[in-house]
Amino acid sequence: MHSQRPTTHDSLDWTGNETAEPDPLWAAVESATLRRLDTLYAEAVALATDCMDALLQAREAHPYHARGSVGVRVRRSPSPRSAPGVFLIEWFRVRGQQRTDYIARGSGHRYARRTFGRLEPWEWALIETYEPRFAEIRLLLHQIGLLRRQVRHLTVLLERRERPDSGLAFELQD
Repeated sequence: MHSQRPTTHDSLDWTGNETAEPDPLWAAVESATLRRLDTLYAEAVALATDCMDALLQAREAHPYHARGSVGVRVRRSPSPRSAPGVFLIEWFRVRGQQRTDYIARGSGHRYARRTFGRLEPWEWALIETYEPRFAEIRLLLHQIGLLRRQVRHLTVLLERRERPDSGLAFELQD
């Protein structure tokens, strides 16, 4: 049976109840995280652009059989359930004209060498230049997501506590 209470996993109504006055804590954290996400997005796009420029220049300098096929892209999360400002940094392999295959990252925030499969040595050198910086941004995105979920959870708990009919009782543990 589905509970009508919001949970930390609900994101369809990310900003909370639109008719009520927003919680000042939630509003402050959301405003700060959105500004930080915009900055990180701009940084990621600039890095991806530099990386793609370097990959394309290197590709042109190699014979056809050693041209490589890896690229990187930054895109806003396509899920309508995603929180505002969320974006992805992902590597892909070119499979033909206007066809790419996403390269799965695996666990963690950094792509492992084995996830790329066969690479030209020059491709790996460029990936190793940019991937640590992308991994750092992914880690920050993850931490921002954790912060948002925690503040949302805290806001819900505080709202329940202020309602006398909520039945929310806190148990203190030693």
